[in-house]
Formats: sequence, C-alpha cells, structure tokens
Amino acid sequence: MPEASELKSGSYFLMNNEPVRVTRKEVVAFGTHSHTKLKIFYQGLRDKGEKSVNFTHSEKVEILDIIRKRGQVVSKNGNLLQVMDLVTYETHNANAPKELLDEIKEGDNVSFIELNGQVEVLDSRELGR
Repeated sequence: MPEASELKSGSYFLMNNEPVRVTRKEVVAFGTHSHTKLKIFYQGLRDKGEKSVNFTHSEKVEILDIIRKRGQVVSKNGNLLQVMDLVTYETHNANAPKELLDEIKEGDNVSFIELNGQVEVLDSRELGR
C-alpha cells in the first residue's frame, strides 16, 4: 500500500471509506525536535468545503484511480439513470443523489465517475446552459 508522502495535489484517496481529492499538501513541523508531518487538505466528491488531516510521511493510505467522465442521460427510471459516455458511447446504469435526481432530465449532460464497478453521477449541466 502506498505511503502518505506519495499523495499529490489532484490525486484521490480513501478517507473514512469515502473517496476524497487532495487539494494541497504541506509539510508541518511539530514540536521542538523538528518532527515533521504531512498536512493534507482534501475535499469530498460532492463537498464544497476543504478539510485537513495530518499523516506521518510513512503512514499507509489507499490511493484511488478515479477519472471523471462526461456523459448524457439516455433514460431516467425512478432512482436509476442510464448514462451514455460521450467518448466511448458505452451506456452505464448510474446512481445519483436524491436532490440531483429531481433536477436531471433525459438529454442532460452529466459528469460521472466509475468506482468499484459502480457508476455515480456527480453533477448535471442542462443542454443550452
């Protein structure tokens, strides 16, 4: 498993079993004997604010390889969306948060990620907006 020192700005890792993105990283000195730790500033996939956590340089973290993709909503059936990837034209069954489900219409462009075999819609952009 990779060490915390390998985290870079823009990379994703698991924090409390939730994927989060590193926004910035600082080296902070604690105490009088110059023991340093990493202060990692991160943001959740849907969160607006920035949070921070301290790691030792050799502490193990689970780094994720997440790629945001653009897609178009082909159909909407209850809590399930069918999204077509705009690059590969593959269709995926996707989940979305309740408040986003109310806004999304068929034909809308969306941003989504694929994580652990599940597709999740992050945000929406209506056509013409």
